[in-house]
Amino acid sequence: MQIWVADGERGLMRGQHGIYRRVGAPGRALCAAAGKIFCAGEKRCVCYDRETAEPLFDFAVPPEVCALAAMGDSVYALSADADSVTAFSADTGEARFCAPAGNYPRALRASPRGNCLAVAGGAAGEILQLDGCLRPVGRHRVPGTAVDVCFLPRGMAALCAVGDGELSARLMRISPRGVAEEWFAAPWVPCALCPLESGRCLVGCHGGVTAVRGDGRAAFRLPCPYPAKMNAGRGTPLIVDPWQGAVFCLTGERVYQGGEPLDVLAVPAAAGGGRAMGPAAGTASPSPGPRRPAAPGSPCGRRRWAPD
Repeated sequence: MQIWVADGERGLMRGQHGIYRRVGAPGRALCAAAGKIFCAGEKRCVCYDRETAEPLFDFAVPPEVCALAAMGDSVYALSADADSVTAFSADTGEARFCAPAGNYPRALRASPRGNCLAVAGGAAGEILQLDGCLRPVGRHRVPGTAVDVCFLPRGMAALCAVGDGELSARLMRISPRGVAEEWFAAPWVPCALCPLESGRCLVGCHGGVTAVRGDGRAAFRLPCPYPAKMNAGRGTPLIVDPWQGAVFCLTGERVYQGGEPLDVLAVPAAAGGGRAMGPAAGTASPSPGPRRPAAPGSPCGRRRWAPD
């Protein structure tokens, strides 16, 4: 198994058997598509060959890309600053479609069936469903701010931040018919969401990660100061904590230690182990301080982005 880490300080890291090498520039969001790895940075996204880690091409992306997703022959970039999602060709990087996506959107997921996308619309308080051409196929209201979303075997789950003063977490379950109901609530600031087997969910909040059963009860809680992102990938979920500069698996084992990891991706190892590019990186000391808070959402909500 290969683990790719988008580290905002050290660069794009690729690891196998606990040894990491720097293969590209710093990034903030990752996705995999058709034997390629895409890493989005401040203004550009770079496509790498999964086996050799060679850069293949790069293309302009909107500002403040907070999530990438792949579906079909397209790669989708969610921009928190432009309040939009943009579709690019996974073969050339050419921009195809662009659509509005809430107010300071926070998360983007592709359906396991490959037939639609889900967007956590941030301050708009909604979950959007879009087809591959970014046409709306569903819109679901949720309480407070939509922080994250994921697909379940039946329907979706949405993580929300509610409250006027101190924020707390509320997990909503959205049925295939679009009916939203409360699933789980906790007095912690919500961060990220990840699906588990048997319809369970992993809820990340400031201070820890909680596994929620189908009946809404907590199965267990793993201490973690800031679980900013979680990726189920293949096998055990991976948890990204920029405050500790580390990536953990669900057992609490630290699988990466670096500067400021912002996203993680687990993919099958290439035949023969592939060829890692760049000097060996090993591990590094944690980031000296907490990550800066995100900028407030755009007041526009309809601003469109066009490549340079």
